[in-house]
Parts: sequence; structure tokens; C-alpha cells
Amino acid sequence: MREVVTRGMICLDDEYDFTYCVASIRYIEREDESFCYEIRPNYSVISLLSEKFFQGIPGLDLSLKKEVYVRENIVPVFISERTPGENREDLWLLLEECNMQYLNRLEWLIRTDTIYPGDGLYVCKKENEFLEISSIEELGNRSSIISRKVLEVICSGGNIITKDFSIDDSNRKAYYELFMAMYKTERKYLDDRRKSGIKKSSEQGNYAGRSRIKIDKMELNDIFDAYEAGKIKSREAAEMLQISASTFFRRYREHKNMCQ
Repeated sequence: MREVVTRGMICLDDEYDFTYCVASIRYIEREDESFCYEIRPNYSVISLLSEKFFQGIPGLDLSLKKEVYVRENIVPVFISERTPGENREDLWLLLEECNMQYLNRLEWLIRTDTIYPGDGLYVCKKENEFLEISSIEELGNRSSIISRKVLEVICSGGNIITKDFSIDDSNRKAYYELFMAMYKTERKYLDDRRKSGIKKSSEQGNYAGRSRIKIDKMELNDIFDAYEAGKIKSREAAEMLQISASTFFRRYREHKNMCQ
């Protein structure tokens, strides 16, 4: 029987913009119109995350430690709660925005830039990274650069091989804690130097600081409501407010935190 398969990674970003690939997800469409979802948790990556930051994948009991969670002819909660249904009035508009001809919920979730406000989880095409080098020094000449490159692979669920050591599922958490400690220490050092430089420059009258962009609060709330309802995309919202996309997402997160 002919099948069409869509693959993605369920991801979560932290405050340092590291992307944690907590599970892979596969959607199988068959020519008899039956379908199947398969979600494979990456437990070694999940072990890196605190319970406060990661509360699990909706609809799955991860305490069972299953290698794969299968939903045959059932749309998983993770998918149904953050994708449009077949009977949604503006479905064709949403599909058109993502350059899609029919509703494939997983593909839509991969293509859309709509953010689900509930848990920070999203789906992308990102694959597990693999890094093979002769020595760690090949990655850069600063500890923060080296640590970041190593952490990006670790958080993605990928493996690292050098002539001196290897990082994989068996020791992922130990190396994560080591390199994250190095990264935070170096980052704090650089931040402190930057703040010290700004303070010194300000005392000399050479730095006035960057003022926060002022936006009408009622207008901002109206645009947030329209964005959450799927009436506008993030790019359109940012243009309407005359701010960058990154500023829009930052204001949106602030808005959601205040509403919780």
C-alpha cells in the first residue's frame, strides 16, 4: 500500500536560544485514507531539562518510557491542540499562507510561524546533529564559542566524536552540565565587561542607552488577539507595530506571562 511520510522534530528553546530536540515525530498517510502518528521521545535530551522548563509532551505519559508512542487513526493531543481542524472556516486561508494544497497537520505545524502559547514546544525539520573533529580546539579560540557549538549538538540529541572523547546518550547529561557551566561563566564575564564599559562610557557622557520602543497598549493587545486567533501572521503583526520580529516575539512573551 502506498504511503506518504512527513517527519519532524518536537523542539523547545531555552533562554540562551539553545534548541532541545525532545522527540521525533512521524506522520504516515496511506492511500486507503488511514493514517498513523509515531512519536519517539529523546530521553537523553529530556533528562537535561528541569521539570519547571519542560512539563512533558501533551497526551503522552513519558513515565512509561516507551520507545515509540503510536496513534493509529487518532490525532495526538500534541497535534490537535495546536493545529487547525478540518471544519475551521478559514482553513483554506491558513493553508494558502503555508503554501499547502490540503491539510496535513504535521506539515502545517512545521511550516507555520504561529506560536502556540501553552508550553513553548514547536515542530521543525531539524535533524539530530553529528560532529566529528580531531580536537575540541577546532571549534574556536574562545571557551564560550567552543561551549556553544558543543552544546548545540548535545541539545539536538546529536553525538560528538573526537580523538580524546565521545559524547552520546550514555554521557550526554554529564557533558551538558560541564559545558553549560563553562558557557554561563564565560557569558557572565563578557556581560559584566559590557556593562562595565557602558557604565564607564555613560559616566563620561558618551552613552545614553537605547530607549524601549513605545507602543500603544490597546493597539498591542488588539494585535496580540488577532495573532493568537490566527488572523494575522507574526511578520504582519511586527510590520503593523513597526518593530522587528524578534521584538514582537519578546513583547508577546511578556504579554503571555502577565496574563498567566
